[in-house]
Amino acid sequence: MTKLVEGLHYEIAVSGNGDTLWINGDDGSCWARFSKRWGIDVHRSQAMPEAQTECLYCTHQRASEEDWEIFRQQVLRHHGIVVEADVLSFP
Repeated sequence: MTKLVEGLHYEIAVSGNGDTLWINGDDGSCWARFSKRWGIDVHRSQAMPEAQTECLYCTHQRASEEDWEIFRQQVLRHHGIVVEADVLSFP
């Protein structure tokens, strides 16, 4: 699904098995990724030149349901994107 935030288009894509979610920007980069197996990556977009590094919030371990909430908060904080809680499910 493609959406618009602050003049920038982005898409939210979910893997077929439901364990990974990507937020891809219209600038051609992956703004954020949540993986139940590999953790959280929230990256700056090209529209954020003030950011010192690519990573705005990243972890590199198996992610839990609590991490899913942190991911959603960080994406909202850094990109202004609301990711609905039920996009991914946890057993």
